[in-house]
Amino acid sequence: MTRLPVCPAPSIQRGLTLIELMIAMLLGLIVVGGVLGIFVANSETHRRTDDLARIQENARVSVQLIGHSMREAGGNPCGIPPGIPINNTTGNNWWSGESDFASSFIGYAGGSGFPAHGSVAMASGSDALITISGNVLVKTVTADNLSSGRMTVHSTTGLSTGDILFACSMSKGRGVVFKAGTIGSGTVDRTAPFSPPFDVEMTTLGKINAEGWFVGQNTRGGTSLFRAFIGDGGQPEEIAPDVSAMRITYLLPSANEYVAANLVGNGNWPSVIAAYIELDITRNAGNGTIIQRTVGLTVNLRNRLN
Repeated sequence: MTRLPVCPAPSIQRGLTLIELMIAMLLGLIVVGGVLGIFVANSETHRRTDDLARIQENARVSVQLIGHSMREAGGNPCGIPPGIPINNTTGNNWWSGESDFASSFIGYAGGSGFPAHGSVAMASGSDALITISGNVLVKTVTADNLSSGRMTVHSTTGLSTGDILFACSMSKGRGVVFKAGTIGSGTVDRTAPFSPPFDVEMTTLGKINAEGWFVGQNTRGGTSLFRAFIGDGGQPEEIAPDVSAMRITYLLPSANEYVAANLVGNGNWPSVIAAYIELDITRNAGNGTIIQRTVGLTVNLRNRLN
């Protein structure tokens, strides 16, 4: 009888010891902790980069828009310099004062006396600014009846009764700001009485664009840059968030340094030739981290350089 070979008994198999298991878990935790640390660091870097990008974007938009508004201040279709005559501006709105139109550019140190904030609460201590120009919806005047105050234009699109308009003579270099009366089919009436009287026929007509710039409280518990327009009753719109303060200084002819608005003097606003804007951008990055940047821009008032 043939016998089958007998295999030796296998050795006894054992599992991991408690010490080996603890070492393995420790090594695993170290690896997982390292991965989580890298993930958290990358997330924080991404968030910080995103916050910085938003700050830079807010700063860029803010200074560009304010700078454009300041450079346009005093501009009009005929290139009339500051100090144009005012003809019967009426009402209690912030844009209708004679000094506003005559200066076309007025600063308010610390926001003191600034009338264009509407229902938005202003940020304490932040400067404010009003700019006025007459280069919007420019129309060609084909006839001007001085006795009736009626101007014939090629188009009245965009014009309405009560608009504040600017009319000027290209050849005579004279202009007038007035409140529009009846807007007909191709005609615009000046509001009577015509004071001061004008004996020059106007050749160009434009709509006044007045903007008020300031830093105010937004609806999210922070501060933002706001702009108020003449065309919407002066109620401000939010332009850029996270703007916490605005400082503007001004340069007068033959001056050696820029000065604050309260040192310019009411009668000197038509003479200001440049301004320096400085904005503080403050953003809460979370975890108690506050990111703040200050940006500046020098603006030459091109309509004053002549």
